Amino acid sequence: MTIYLKIKSLSKRRPIIDRLPLEIPNITTAAALIEFIVRHYVDEYNAQKVDSPILPYLTDDKLANAATTGKIDFGERKNENQQDSAAAVENALQCFEDGIFRLFVNDEEISLETAESRANAENITINEGDELTFIRLTMLAGGYWRWT
Repeated sequence: MTIYLKIKSLSKRRPIIDRLPLEIPNITTAAALIEFIVRHYVDEYNAQKVDSPILPYLTDDKLANAATTGKIDFGERKNENQQDSAAAVENALQCFEDGIFRLFVNDEEISLETAESRANAENITINEGDELTFIRLTMLAGGYWRWT
C-alpha cells in the first residue's frame, strides 16, 4: 500500500519533506513501522554510489523531482562506509521513546508506552493513502539558563 511521509521540525514553518510517497507492507505496530521506514532509507542510502570524479549535471526533470523531497543533490554520497541498519533502527526507536520526535498518522499521535513494552507497542491501523508525519523536536542546548 502507498502512504505519504511528511517530516517537520518545530523550528521551521514549512515541512522538511512534504508528502513523499512510500510503499509499505501491512504493518500493525508503531515500532514495526519505524523499523521498516528506517531500514528502507538506510538500504536506499547504502545503494547510492560514492561521489565520482566525473562532473555530474542536473536536468530540469531531475531538479523538479529533487525539489519535491526538499533536497537537491546529485544522488551520490560522500561517505564510503556502509551504514548499519540494525544500529539505525535501534537509534530511531530509542529517539522515539525519548521523545526526540513524534509520529502522527492522519493527525493522530502514535506513541510507545515504555521501553519495557517496545515489543508490544501500540497497535496501529494504516490504510492506503494515509499521511505519516514525523515531527522532530528541537532540543535547547548551548545556552546558560538562569532561574531567578
